[in-house]
Amino acid sequence: MNSETIKIGILGIGGIGGFVGAPLVKKYKDSTTKIIFICRGETKNAIQNEGLLFESKGETEILFPNLVSDNPAEIGILDVLILTSKSYSIKDVLSTYKDCINAETIIITLQNVVNAKEIIRETLPHSGQIMEGCIYVASNVKKPGHIQHVGGPGKIFVGGKENKPLIDLLAAGGLDITYLENINETLWKKYLFVAPVAAITSAYKVSFGELLEDQNLMHILENMMIEIQLLALRNNISLTNEDIETAKNLLTKFPFESKSSLQLDFENNNQTEKQFLVDYVIENANKYGIQTPFYNNVNEKIRASYIVSKSE
Repeated sequence: MNSETIKIGILGIGGIGGFVGAPLVKKYKDSTTKIIFICRGETKNAIQNEGLLFESKGETEILFPNLVSDNPAEIGILDVLILTSKSYSIKDVLSTYKDCINAETIIITLQNVVNAKEIIRETLPHSGQIMEGCIYVASNVKKPGHIQHVGGPGKIFVGGKENKPLIDLLAAGGLDITYLENINETLWKKYLFVAPVAAITSAYKVSFGELLEDQNLMHILENMMIEIQLLALRNNISLTNEDIETAKNLLTKFPFESKSSLQLDFENNNQTEKQFLVDYVIENANKYGIQTPFYNNVNEKIRASYIVSKSE
């Protein structure tokens, strides 16, 4: 980030990419900070022709970034890459856009996982400076190029090597972003909420509000969180019972009808992040000899429900 012009690429203009990209485009449209939306297909065509339609807090805006492209040669080397694509596509998209990343490119991850750095390094062993992060928000795609912020505070936390000028730049661009020296604990605290809530809402086909109203499901959810608590401890992260209560209470911060992105992907017959939100817990717990009866039962219900929905 030594040049006068700073190029920030946002890879994946879905719910999260649109939420992050909208304020940056609005702030830096006519400046030396260039905002590039990296997307393809219908999404690219829609934003190129009509702009990004972004709904939040009762307001709707149409925004045009400096560039919308899926061509690495056109995009060029990026100073910053905000990675907002789904976890299952990280390897593929980084392989596609590796020529846009050099040793100085800062990669900010906003996936719902605790091992993003490991996933990235499998594809880019040496390129890029990784700042692992997470975001607390519910934001969905209504149709390609049309993003709706449903709820959640939109807070972003990042770690890695401290870079105050970058954090200040993103904060000035309208993002609620905070640097944390120890990001791993925060990643696990978010995972404590995201993973079991995604799993149980998908398995039982309930919204966040319906989950809160069902004592039996809340009991299952709490026990799934305890299973993650045990797994986190084996990864040198201590999650307290207070953390579990905080995670459960997060459900009250979202509209009653909110659904997890995993549930929405199942409903729309899209590729899902089940591998990272469900299978990861069971498989890694098994490696440590941790029993996960609640996660196992929910996993079986998801598999059965998914098979039924595919056959209908």
